[in-house]
Amino acid sequence: MNLKKYTLLSLLLAALPAMSLTLERSNFKIVVPPGSPDPVKIAANSLARDFGKVMHWIPDVDSVPAKDSKTVNIIALDASHAGNIDGLKLKSLDGFESYRIYTDEKNRNIYLLGKDMRGAIYATYSFSEDFLGVPPLWYFCDWTPEFKPELHVAKGYDKLVKSPEVRFRAWFPNDEDLVNPWRKKSWQNDELWLEAMLRLKLNTVEYGPTVTYPDHKMDHNADLLKKYGLVLTSHHMVGLNNGFSNWENYWEKVRGMKAPELLLSNLDAIKEFWTYNVETVMQNEQENLWQIAFRGRRDEPFWSVFADAPQTDKERAEVINKMVRIQYDMIKDATGEDDPFVRMTFYDELSDLLAKGYLEPPAASNMLWTFVAGRRDHYPYDDLVNYDFSKPMLLGYYMNLQFTSTGAHLAPAESPWKMEQNYRYVTSRGPLTFSVVNAGNIREFVMEMSANADMMWDTKSYDTDRFLKKFCAQYYGEDLADEIAGLYRDYYYAYWLQRPSEFPGMDRQFIFQDLRHAQVFNQVLPQFDTYRPNPLSDIGFERIKGRSFRLTTDNHVDEIIAGMEQSSPRFSAVAARCDEMMKRIPKDRQQFFYDNLAGYAHYMAALSGSVGHFLKAYKGDGDRKQHLVESHCQLKDAQKALKSSQHGVFDTWYDTDRLFNIDSKIAALESLIDRID
Repeated sequence: MNLKKYTLLSLLLAALPAMSLTLERSNFKIVVPPGSPDPVKIAANSLARDFGKVMHWIPDVDSVPAKDSKTVNIIALDASHAGNIDGLKLKSLDGFESYRIYTDEKNRNIYLLGKDMRGAIYATYSFSEDFLGVPPLWYFCDWTPEFKPELHVAKGYDKLVKSPEVRFRAWFPNDEDLVNPWRKKSWQNDELWLEAMLRLKLNTVEYGPTVTYPDHKMDHNADLLKKYGLVLTSHHMVGLNNGFSNWENYWEKVRGMKAPELLLSNLDAIKEFWTYNVETVMQNEQENLWQIAFRGRRDEPFWSVFADAPQTDKERAEVINKMVRIQYDMIKDATGEDDPFVRMTFYDELSDLLAKGYLEPPAASNMLWTFVAGRRDHYPYDDLVNYDFSKPMLLGYYMNLQFTSTGAHLAPAESPWKMEQNYRYVTSRGPLTFSVVNAGNIREFVMEMSANADMMWDTKSYDTDRFLKKFCAQYYGEDLADEIAGLYRDYYYAYWLQRPSEFPGMDRQFIFQDLRHAQVFNQVLPQFDTYRPNPLSDIGFERIKGRSFRLTTDNHVDEIIAGMEQSSPRFSAVAARCDEMMKRIPKDRQQFFYDNLAGYAHYMAALSGSVGHFLKAYKGDGDRKQHLVESHCQLKDAQKALKSSQHGVFDTWYDTDRLFNIDSKIAALESLIDRID
């Protein structure tokens, strides 16, 4: 070794304690001022747990700073509680949810300071990520801590993070066939995805009905959001935190009587139902982003439920306008706020009515006009594109990363680039104040949702390519980040596009996601003995003909076969490159690489091949039995690729696969093969 270089290094190491606050076993503690909100205390205790994993020693969490000359205080606080401890030296902050991490060497303090409760939480988790190396997705990525006997925080360290550009940044867990049974297995599964949201600096969760009966209580999910300091908002079919799916429950469990008929003429009964919901939210002191809505019992228009509903679009819109104004006035009365933040979501029929100029949300400066990405294929829809935004308004946007019956479900498909393209268009129309991404069962979309969280905090400077390289460096290692980012891109670009993009600037508007593959099996299996070139039909309540599959010809079979012959080799090529990459990734990071990318490439390669062979058998193209055998083998390979990601806390993840239901399709193919025998 070069002696001169060695001497310089020794001097630097010797000087390090003088240049920094050194954290080592037993010489520091975490301080949370008295009276601080419970969610800040939870974050502080999580930080203590992080220290335990990295330093193999868990510091105390106390309410009083140490005054001796040896102990370092890591003080997590929101600015409103700083007065509860004397002598704290607070620096300036930005607006809501801003935070600052800085040192006070003289008093041996490290401040994790937030403008408010969530600012303090973000500061705490940011410190953990920056200094302990704990990634936001640690519970999802099979994270292995790197042991550190001591940490050094440089004197004069000062990191200021200004307020996010988007005020409400939400996930919507939906179609939870996998995640709900998984959450019931342990408290960690039930709760730590909320910690991951806070580590990513999100602040809102969207749910369906959360009001329960008969005693003015919120449900378990709402209680968890309150526990962790997250905002609750409601799904687009739910107004005032409840929906007409619970109409009978209210009257039977609260009023002890048979429910009145759902009629527009029973307005007093409807108001009573809404009053109970509003009172319940207020009594539970739930931090709530209110949603106003007037729809049916489920995800359907109100006129499919109310027998006395009018028949024309204009009259129907007038009913909605009247009902949501009543709800808005209830919110104002209950909160005592003249201009509360309130959402109205324009989904499906509401989107159409708005586009026609019939819908009129309550006029208010904090009314969030929440537009929804196009149904089944996710891009800015006609209502948003064609609306006259000459009058200033605050915008919200709802984007599906998955979709119930025809979208991505067991594998990601929409891509962070498509997410960015959607939001770039929205922000070109007005100030974005609310965002929600439909997160499905969560695990499948953690990279895409991380990208969304990053963009919602700093929209102007966000760039997907830059984000993805940063993500790959954090989870797989700096040296391989560029190459792995390229693999992610090639994975998304392997999907078959049924038709060219029509929306300007969006290169992957129409995608044949994995649930569209599933629907091919669902619809063709019952008619397998009667060949038709166009066997597929629209699904459920479809307002636009052909939207379920977006096919371009009258020969569905040949069109899909050709599409599978394009996509399956592309996915196979990505899967093979992933297998080679796996050998180069550090061993402790290989599993997450498989879980988040390689496994999905193998799954989609096999699934696409299976669908192609199945339709060739249906068409009678060559040896029908051999095509069925190959389809069966590849569908089992697809399932095997998924189940290879079952490990640790995810060891039973696919046991409750209900929406795709691969097992039933494998069994159906086996039955067909036996019948041909």
